[in-house]
Amino acid sequence: MSRGFCRLCVLIFALAACAPAAPPAAAPGPVKRVRIVHTNDFHGRLLPQTPAWAEGRGVGGAAVLAAHFDSAEARFGGPTLVLSGGDDMQGTAVSNLSWGRATIDAHNAAGYDAAALGNHEFDWGLDTLRARVRQSRFPWLAANVYLEGTERQPEWIRPWVMLERDGVKVAVVGAATVTTPEITVPSRIVGLRFGPEAPAVSRAAREARAAGADFVVVTLHVGAVCAEPGSEPGEASRGCRGEVLEMAEALTEPVDLIVGGHTHRRVLTTAAGIPVSEAASYSTHYSLTDLERRGGRATVARREVRIAWADEVDPDTAVARVVERWTAEVRPVIEREVTRFAEPLDTVGGEFALGGLIADAHRRATGAQVSLVNNGSIRRPLPAGVITYGMLYELQPFQNELVVLELTGAQLRAALENAVARGSPDANLSGLTVTYDPAAPEGSRVRSIRLDHQSRELGDADRVTAGLSEFLAQGGDRYASLAPVAARRTGVVDLDALIAHLRARADPLGRPLTGRWVRGGS
Repeated sequence: MSRGFCRLCVLIFALAACAPAAPPAAAPGPVKRVRIVHTNDFHGRLLPQTPAWAEGRGVGGAAVLAAHFDSAEARFGGPTLVLSGGDDMQGTAVSNLSWGRATIDAHNAAGYDAAALGNHEFDWGLDTLRARVRQSRFPWLAANVYLEGTERQPEWIRPWVMLERDGVKVAVVGAATVTTPEITVPSRIVGLRFGPEAPAVSRAAREARAAGADFVVVTLHVGAVCAEPGSEPGEASRGCRGEVLEMAEALTEPVDLIVGGHTHRRVLTTAAGIPVSEAASYSTHYSLTDLERRGGRATVARREVRIAWADEVDPDTAVARVVERWTAEVRPVIEREVTRFAEPLDTVGGEFALGGLIADAHRRATGAQVSLVNNGSIRRPLPAGVITYGMLYELQPFQNELVVLELTGAQLRAALENAVARGSPDANLSGLTVTYDPAAPEGSRVRSIRLDHQSRELGDADRVTAGLSEFLAQGGDRYASLAPVAARRTGVVDLDALIAHLRARADPLGRPLTGRWVRGGS
């Protein structure tokens, strides 16, 4: 090394020593954290169950779920919120015979912080729903529900709520499915308008950010279906599609998490960079998401969908007392034996024996020539062995009156076209055999209709009587062709018709209950 170079080094070092020290890097801001626990489609399942997939283990129920919530909060050691994706009250005798009061009492005791309005919250009409909202210690949210003909919301529905825990501000935005009018008895939502979800959620999210929210979480009664839902708690779902994902893509304001419902599926995916979760149904699962924020956009530190196993916790005693008080009032009714089955009846596929059995019961009770039962009204499978009133109530919880319509063959054909609009049957039949072509264009899939004990096909100008639920008769579940037809009321409720049918037959499963839909080509 040359002497000149050494002198240059000394000079550089000296100048460096005299230069002012660089300011220290700014310390990162404090990390804000929140844990979101969520359920959806509780449907009045206050008691633990033993579904077939649980292989004998008890799962779910309000007191078990509440204990899992407590454990999730204790293990996080930070602010924790419990949210619902809707459809909480409708579904069991314990809940329904109290017009939902039992479920709200249990949710209050379990510490729910907010809930989205599901379509089944409207099943008992607006007066009853308003009463349950008043009873709730948590707000019911739906940013996209308005007074008919206006942009104003009913005073008892909130679009969003700011919840502050330990200095962390979490805005929770809610939404109901825009399809609520199509899947609810129209007379029970008179005066309300259900708008698109994405614009309403975006508007509420913008307001929440302006109000200083650290996190914006959306809970809504909109869901998805995944080809591979995943079986482990944190395993991502694959092949997902559905309205909640479409809504996420359409948002114009950033949100940090979406928790959904309505489709009764396990969903753990991402859409438009937003984590999206759904926790199956019937109190058997819950989702857990840990969000963190340090300055910029929130990140997910942990996300799972867990099973609420009963043997992993001690049931929450306060919630258990609530459930026992309400259950004691109806136990003699729900435990009453109605019949016995030698074999279990499931709800797999578009046409299944349990659906045929219900359709037969409806046709028998109404004296009609045919009957059609939408699969969405059939809410659970039935096991082999003793069948109780409580099981049958869970099977048909909606208490729809049966009515009789006199239809033309063309009107019946239009209804049957709706049943195969997705390519395969989504309804069960009695009194007729229908041949359909799933490859044909939508609206022309029904190839022939033949009534039982008649050799010729039903023509468009022929007349036929149909025994149906009032829900279908009013155009529910997209059966629009039925809505204009005058209905003759029977005064018989669907569940009572099924029970009478089961008691009247020594072997209610003795006749073929499927094969009424026949797949055929052009």
